[in-house]
Amino acid sequence: MLQLARWLGPWADPARRPAAHVRDEDLDGMRVRIYQPLRPPPARTFLVAPGLHFACADDPRMDRFCRILTAAGHQAVVPYIPDFLALVPTERAKHDFMRAFDALPRWMEGQGGGQGREQSRRPIVFSISFGSLLALSLAAERGAELERLVLFGGYADLRETLRFSLTGEISGGRAGPRDLLNQPVVLMNLLEQLEPALGAGDRADLAAACRRYVERTWGRAELKQGRGFAAIAEELAPAVPASVRELFLVATGARPGLADVALPALARFDARALDPSPYLPRITCRVDLVHGVDDDVIPFEHAHALAAGLVNATVRVHLTGLYNHTGVSRPPLGAIARETATLARVLRLLAT
Repeated sequence: MLQLARWLGPWADPARRPAAHVRDEDLDGMRVRIYQPLRPPPARTFLVAPGLHFACADDPRMDRFCRILTAAGHQAVVPYIPDFLALVPTERAKHDFMRAFDALPRWMEGQGGGQGREQSRRPIVFSISFGSLLALSLAAERGAELERLVLFGGYADLRETLRFSLTGEISGGRAGPRDLLNQPVVLMNLLEQLEPALGAGDRADLAAACRRYVERTWGRAELKQGRGFAAIAEELAPAVPASVRELFLVATGARPGLADVALPALARFDARALDPSPYLPRITCRVDLVHGVDDDVIPFEHAHALAAGLVNATVRVHLTGLYNHTGVSRPPLGAIARETATLARVLRLLAT
């Protein structure tokens, strides 16, 4: 708890990270990163279901979080899910995460003092953002082999999540601040539903341009204020083929009108493979849902919706103002005092 509080509290320096043993392994063509404490054996293994990000654990924020788990004496296993790296999730992502789960025994050797996957050695599955789908699908199939789930910023309804990214509208009538830097990825997932339809070459060119943009902008909090993101889009635009250049500028928000283009495509999008709701009633293990009240990617209402669907699980919801979607936020001192109890509960989830 003390180590976690040192590194995860609002007083922590986000530029610093603890030391750990880190290595990459190949799992039949899928990269897996293993984080282990400096003093083995680890107390627990966390299988991390990453969010939708082109860098996965190469992103400094993800790397720092996994190192913090090792500072608390745990091991973290992070599969680089190919679909999530490509920013376009499909059914295959769930199978790839299952492959990583099945490979865990090779990395859990020596943990807990026993053999096999008995209770003291069952892994904890920790998901980030869109990785909640991977965690929930795994728990529905193999829940008896898990210690518990911890979902940070998970989603209950993909259509509502994408609509929020486009409009800032939340089911129930509340409006919230949205992260404009995510807009191109929304469009990347709707390219085949656009009308008029784009040819295969134009779809590939537009997706590649959107990816270059997010590689330049994600993780830069300063671009969420003002119009700095638009300058980057304008800088990249001359290299985008003329047939999709204007649509690229619309996708990034440098030009208006993305909702008019994307919302009809979203209505045609088949989201069944990415819908977590069929898995929820089949989950019987403990599930902790942690969600930032200021989340600008997936509104916190999704935590309550997930909890309502987990009718056969032991569920706890932890809403916090100390963490937003991508890391620690810095509320005023008065808010920190009010958040102390929630912070302690969140740290306890990771400590034991």
